[in-house]
Amino acid sequence: MKNQLKNKINSFGIPTNSKQSILNGYLRKEFIKAGLFDKDIIVSDLNLNQLNNLTYLNLKTFSRTVKAIKYRRLIRNIKASFDFKNVEFNALTKLFENKYNNKDLNLSNVVINIVNLNTFIKSNDLEEFFDTFKKFSTILFSRGYNLFLDFIKLTALLNEKHINANTYLLILGQVFKNLNKKKHSNYIQFIRIICDTLVEKKIIKGIKFSISGRILGKTRASCVKVERGAISLNTINSNNQFAKLHVYTIYGAYGLKLWISYN
Repeated sequence: MKNQLKNKINSFGIPTNSKQSILNGYLRKEFIKAGLFDKDIIVSDLNLNQLNNLTYLNLKTFSRTVKAIKYRRLIRNIKASFDFKNVEFNALTKLFENKYNNKDLNLSNVVINIVNLNTFIKSNDLEEFFDTFKKFSTILFSRGYNLFLDFIKLTALLNEKHINANTYLLILGQVFKNLNKKKHSNYIQFIRIICDTLVEKKIIKGIKFSISGRILGKTRASCVKVERGAISLNTINSNNQFAKLHVYTIYGAYGLKLWISYN
């Protein structure tokens, strides 16, 4: 992976020192995202900047339902005010401690700002999306109800522009990864209802989703596209987001792509 990144950076003709700094910055971001994902925290946006001897780390995080249940238990045990940021900050420091083994770790030079996206979820949106997709909770989420709740919460955040397309596609990929080939048609119907629901809200102008691979376990790969609304890909001023993801299952590798255009 590192060699592939170096080849891509070399094609831009950037000086050697800048190449190394860009590569190190990218790898640090991916390390932080992967480490927090293992701790049931999804990073929607991450900015890592260095000025003088200080490193500024700005995070927008979403705590998954499994993590939220742990928070609720802690609240009951403590029986006092509880701050999500402190717990996520502790998880982040433990992540660095495991990486550097407490030798090169100096948190005094790191300024961390965490925005918890769970606080932006509206209860009305949750109830509405839950009623819309509850029939899929037994079809596609039979073995992962917490994953279904994560999907509902992230859909509410996407509708309010609080998360990007990469974060939403990540949860859609997790849903697809756990499915049997007989349920691929149900998944495509599930995507169609998602697109119809989000476009009807009129905050998202257009949405497009494509999945390619051996759908339904067929011997040949095919591509299925679902598009709703208007997506202007030829206009510079349009507010578009694009994400792609590879999902590896027992039936092979699948490519997922998502385009979102906001008003």
